[in-house]
Amino acid sequence: MEHSMRTMNFAAVLAGAWLAASSVQAATFTEEQKLELVAAHNKYRAAVDEPGLVWSDSLADRAHIWAEHLANEVHALEHSHVPGFGENLAMWTTRRSSLTQLVDLWGDEKQYFVDAVFPDVSTTGDWEAVGHYTQMIWRDTTEVGCGLSTGGGYDYLVCEYAPQGNFMDRMVLSSR
Repeated sequence: MEHSMRTMNFAAVLAGAWLAASSVQAATFTEEQKLELVAAHNKYRAAVDEPGLVWSDSLADRAHIWAEHLANEVHALEHSHVPGFGENLAMWTTRRSSLTQLVDLWGDEKQYFVDAVFPDVSTTGDWEAVGHYTQMIWRDTTEVGCGLSTGGGYDYLVCEYAPQGNFMDRMVLSSR
């Protein structure tokens, strides 16, 4: 029930944001920032021989709306729980980190990663210790789009992924 309510709440936030700004694209990254975010993700994918991700403006629009919601209403990290999309969240003191450094927060989980069948993918025994990292390198994921918003003295980075990763009983990486 709680998951359904969160999904419905996100749907309402998303619908309201689209109605309020239907003629304005939500994602406001420059081309350089988009390239930086894609490169930050793809360095982790290249290290495990997975093909690079490509930028998706539609995922970026969705991510930006959620980042705005977190920065202006929630003031904390909370997943949107929208089915069908992967999602990573990061929060840091305003203007104290680059986009690459925020992505590296997720990439730092690599130290606990074990190439195995999900969810047995962490040396800690808890897949959540590597869940952001595994979403970034998930073999079937091909697209990423991110949004950034600032509120309450913090930057909120949200990245959405398609197709989503972290599926039970599946290998994280492609067969080699």
